[in-house]
Amino acid sequence: MKLHQLDLNLLLALDALMTQGSVTRAAESLYISQPAMSHALARLRGAFADPLLVRTPQGMVPTPRAQRLHSGVRQALRLLEQQLTDEEQFDPQTSHRRFVLCTTDYVECVLVPPLIQRLKDLAPGVSIEIRILRDKLPEAELASGEIDLVLGFDEYMQVPGYLGKETWLTEPLAGLVRADLEGVGERLELEQLIGMAHVFHSPLGTSETSLDRWLESQGLSRRTSVNSQSYMSAAAIVCQTDHLLVLPSKVADLLASHWPLRRLALPGDVPGYHLNCVWHPAQGQQPGLVWLRALMKGLVDS
Repeated sequence: MKLHQLDLNLLLALDALMTQGSVTRAAESLYISQPAMSHALARLRGAFADPLLVRTPQGMVPTPRAQRLHSGVRQALRLLEQQLTDEEQFDPQTSHRRFVLCTTDYVECVLVPPLIQRLKDLAPGVSIEIRILRDKLPEAELASGEIDLVLGFDEYMQVPGYLGKETWLTEPLAGLVRADLEGVGERLELEQLIGMAHVFHSPLGTSETSLDRWLESQGLSRRTSVNSQSYMSAAAIVCQTDHLLVLPSKVADLLASHWPLRRLALPGDVPGYHLNCVWHPAQGQQPGLVWLRALMKGLVDS
């Protein structure tokens, strides 16, 4: 007999009959009526051309064919039940999983350091690998599980609708100038913003940011003297020149605390950045990834 010729529900009935040794008890174990179980037994007998279970004064006795069948059927049913009911477990304290994050230098500077500190206590065996987000979303790597999460700002990536996506924060922009630069107050006016020479920070090599698009909507543009793909090199340039660097406010605070730089507020209408977390739906419900997303989002919100 070929497998496709058999109603697989009959294998459940066979297991119940062999285990219980009674049509009545087998029916009760599967929550079906006694006539339905009797009908299942009749179909099993017809399918295998064997009585399978014979009624005797001592109860239902299996035939040799039934005993041989039941050994394999029971093993197969237990394996199938295990696959259907056992969820993948993730124990942070004992896991040695390596999570791969594809992201920008913003996340490396602001989010990864507190994440590593939390992992030291919560998941000492877990490690993090950082890959730099380029100008194209790594969809194939997300689908295969080679990359677990992508974190980046809206201006750097267009996210297809089929991918999972959460916006974790909206980050206001700020300006940085060298600490001793004269003629600039604590807040830049729009005229100053477009009048100063800018260091253009472009980690993905893009030619414009949300700030440029906002200025364009006002019929304005800024003057860029130099492009940099690194916060460190951009900060070094600003420390030694009269240039302005516009970047997310948390990074501005971080750089100003370590470099001779001064943080400036921008005009109130300048839009902020939206930090997104992106994952593939085929991978996103893994308990480990669910745990990591929750941990990282908690760090963002704190």
